[in-house]
Amino acid sequence: MKITSIILSAMIGLSLASCHDDLNTKPYDTFDADEVFSSKENAEMFVNGLYYILKDKLSPDDEANHGDGNTVIQEGSGTTFVQETFTSDNDFGWNIFGDLRSCNQAITNIETSANISQADKDNLIGQAKFLRAALYYSNARKFGRLILIDKVLTPEDDLELPRTKTIKETYDAILKDLDDAAAMLPESAAQGYIAKGAAYALKAEVCLQGAAYLDNTDDKLDYYKQARKASEDLFALNLYSLDEDYGSMFRSLEGAQASNEIILATYYLKIKNTFQDTFMMNIVPNQGGTGKLSDDVRAKWPMESLEGWMIYTPSQELVDAYEVIDEDGQAKDWNQTSYYKNFRPGVDWVSHAIYDHRDARFYETIGYDSCHYFNSTLVMRKGGNMWWENNGEGPRYMTKTGYIYRKYVYEGATLFYYYPTDWCLVHARLGRSYLNYAEALLRLIGTSEDDGTLKSTAIDYINQVRTTHGKLPELDGNMTEQETWNRYKRERRVELVYENDYYWALLRWAKEENQPVVNDLNGKTPQAIIIAEDGKDFTMEDVPSIAAQNRRTFTSKRFLLPIPKSEVSTNSRLKEDQNPGWY
Repeated sequence: MKITSIILSAMIGLSLASCHDDLNTKPYDTFDADEVFSSKENAEMFVNGLYYILKDKLSPDDEANHGDGNTVIQEGSGTTFVQETFTSDNDFGWNIFGDLRSCNQAITNIETSANISQADKDNLIGQAKFLRAALYYSNARKFGRLILIDKVLTPEDDLELPRTKTIKETYDAILKDLDDAAAMLPESAAQGYIAKGAAYALKAEVCLQGAAYLDNTDDKLDYYKQARKASEDLFALNLYSLDEDYGSMFRSLEGAQASNEIILATYYLKIKNTFQDTFMMNIVPNQGGTGKLSDDVRAKWPMESLEGWMIYTPSQELVDAYEVIDEDGQAKDWNQTSYYKNFRPGVDWVSHAIYDHRDARFYETIGYDSCHYFNSTLVMRKGGNMWWENNGEGPRYMTKTGYIYRKYVYEGATLFYYYPTDWCLVHARLGRSYLNYAEALLRLIGTSEDDGTLKSTAIDYINQVRTTHGKLPELDGNMTEQETWNRYKRERRVELVYENDYYWALLRWAKEENQPVVNDLNGKTPQAIIIAEDGKDFTMEDVPSIAAQNRRTFTSKRFLLPIPKSEVSTNSRLKEDQNPGWY
């Protein structure tokens, strides 16, 4: 399947269309609209230039992936979100008005163009509406009620606009854009382009997130029904299938290209992309080079030079979530298996006792003691080549938890900050949609939609993901509803690491279940595994050096983030409309 390079190149000459202007009011004469939208080719270039929105709004960000309990943040890095020490002086991306203006320009001008066929208009407007929905959804889950703008404003318009009266009004607008997009987009498109399936996939997830913030039972039911229908519409396309090789989607461009699971992704080609342009830079360690590793350690544990600036590392809690297939064929927690119960400290290898026979996704996501990484064996234990105190330049870019991330790291070539690299960032895929479908079905249990098969169908879809990607045995179809929920949440955690998901899932689950806070993100200090130098014993301790800065706090006001003061001060309609708990 052909990859069309819509990244960056299509923005040349169009950056003026995506400036972050205040309230969508950029003068219309900054470019000639008649010329830009005079042909299909020009209009395509304009819409292609908006695809940066996918990376900005549907890819991993600090809130989603670094405050979700899966990640521990290293020295010298901001932990204000983890510890909830931020205020309304902080800005979490409220101002999307320049981006929004660009989407509205595309929708308005393509519709009125005399030189573009209706079929091409539908396709391009469908893409623009999907991108506008992505903009709004990214902010709706942060701030709740938003300022909705569906036209190109001029300086003569009233620019002090209010937020919607309800969260439902905001989410309804997002769903309307996605419904329009689904109706207008083709069923298939070149890789990297938005097609009908992407609209269905995003709609299902928008419904799940929005429903948790609604108060009316009937409104919730409607959203869950819409999530179910959107998922089934996606499946009915018969265009996608689960990838038997989970890691291939995330660890090589070739694997991503060949995957039939990916619904929407951005493909970064090395002719335009370097290591520092990807978040690989922040999850690859900095060790092994000149002055970083002593001759004694290098002689014992040879290591190539790794040149990342690692800020984020996996937590022990995330590692604990990956099950082990025990000798009896059953999937269990690592500390409940025969391998661990028969472990003899000082005699047996720790790595064999706790890391062997894991969920297949573990090996594609986590780097651990004695694993192979690039062209080296990583020794995380005390005295090893990846022990955090064994770096001559200091421990800043060294893991303190005993783990590193492998998911999304392309190990096929040496990585240095200016070296060119291919990369693929996945925004939507079938495995995620199967889990969204399962969640919608579980929420419909006990409603007028319950025909007695919802739980069993949900378990079936969870199992399809679990057995295909994790190579784990199926979950018991006779589990109770609560057991099913517990297993579902665990499955989502290990399946969607670093996919801009788990933080938002924790929020919606807590909201839907009337929890005053997100317990997993409150009052906890991350643990680290400390393995003895000989690799034959270990302890679990508070993560060394950085425990205090990673101690989590979550209060009820964080279910919605503050509108930044800088925005409130320039819009009188916002002065008495701050989110609860923020000033």
